[in-house]
Amino acid sequence: MSDQTCLSGISEESWRAVVEVLAAAGWSLRKGGGLDFSWAVLEREGMRIDMEYDIWQDGDMVFAKTDASAIRADLPATLILTLRIE
Repeated sequence: MSDQTCLSGISEESWRAVVEVLAAAGWSLRKGGGLDFSWAVLEREGMRIDMEYDIWQDGDMVFAKTDASAIRADLPATLILTLRIE
């Protein structure tokens, strides 16, 4: 049984929205990339979210299952539904 949640197939719009919303909610943000690939690491209070976006495969988001409720608390309902965070 894995202790991480991996969400995949995230659209570019949703991927960028997650990064922007969490950064605005006080998560520290490191990001980089190029023309067709982007990555972001968001951290707060011992929690970490690793994100990657590739224009050919869409986006991924990985975080500890135990952090899901804290992440949901910082996201608007529309993004929670789009990402299907349980």
